[in-house]
Amino acid sequence: MSRILIFLLAGLAGISPRSLALETSLPTRIMMEDGSPYYVPIAPTVVSNTPIRWDNPTPTHHTVTHSDCIEDEGSCVFDSGAVSPGSSFSVPGLPVGHYTYHCRIHPIMRGRLVVTDSPLPPSQL
Repeated sequence: MSRILIFLLAGLAGISPRSLALETSLPTRIMMEDGSPYYVPIAPTVVSNTPIRWDNPTPTHHTVTHSDCIEDEGSCVFDSGAVSPGSSFSVPGLPVGHYTYHCRIHPIMRGRLVVTDSPLPPSQL
């Protein structure tokens, strides 16, 4: 059953979609790839505070580094460090916003997260 259908049924049953999201949040999975677009999906939209996991099935190390990271000022929202082949990196969830990120080892690798406060796409609100 799709996540949207679950939220619609929960609304009909009088259950808050926000509380349901907290109870059923499965991680959003992003794959690291050796070729373009490098992170798949390249720009997923997730609900705030939903866990996010990047998997590295490639034979090389990669990173998942928030593009606003300034090491001296501590403004990193997330920075995985080296993620070895066959490993993953996770964050428990992020506040609403747009987060661009990249691989420090391979700067051509870039992705973007769009974090919203609603489980429904804007066209369905």
